[in-house]
Amino acid sequence: MTAVIRYGIGMFIGLLACVSMADELPETIVIGTFPIPLMVESEEKGIFIELTQALAKEAGLNIQIRVFPAQRTLREFAAKRLDGLFPGLAVTMPVPYERTTSVYVKRDYAFTRKGEKPLHTVEQLAGKKVALTSGYPYVEPLTSRQDIRFELANSDEQNVKKLLAGRVDAFVVELKSGLKAFHADGREGAIHYDIAKPLSEQDVFYALQTGEHGEQLAQRLSQALERLKRSGRFDQIMAVTR
Repeated sequence: MTAVIRYGIGMFIGLLACVSMADELPETIVIGTFPIPLMVESEEKGIFIELTQALAKEAGLNIQIRVFPAQRTLREFAAKRLDGLFPGLAVTMPVPYERTTSVYVKRDYAFTRKGEKPLHTVEQLAGKKVALTSGYPYVEPLTSRQDIRFELANSDEQNVKKLLAGRVDAFVVELKSGLKAFHADGREGAIHYDIAKPLSEQDVFYALQTGEHGEQLAQRLSQALERLKRSGRFDQIMAVTR
């Protein structure tokens, strides 16, 4: 075997080794999330938890879920102590990231008391007192308004009580978690919202760290997500339940 052939074989083997190393993902993928009524109730319970577990199985990944307060989840991701986070929204991401295809569209509604004027646009909230939940991602056209008096609370349940007591004019929240909070209070019949008229919409995805591993994870999770959607399993998991 000539020196040239041996050199060529050595280069080829080295290239294969590099490709193999590049394709190797960590044995455990750590995904961070934060408490959301109905969606994330613990590290084992919630619609988003069930979805992540189904994606892990479909993609052949060992995913460990960690639940922190919302702002800490973002800090953990920014410090690269998490491989990914969910739900990811462009408005909240603190650092550059890779992402999966869209999981779903987050729709926020302005809940009002029944019998009062419905509120469907940010402009209609001008001059009003509006309840928001701390740590939740709201669109910039809402949070940047100087003519809206925002009232922050630590939970949806607290904001439900504020609205029903007449201490605020509206409560802006994602549909599923909002309905869960009103259901828990037993006063669903006392509020109004129009399912056809969300106040805002945001694309939701799994965010991964930048780099080769993040790109691979985004691709594998996206492919698994599409398979879950085609099989009907995704709709089954995401259906509104109480």
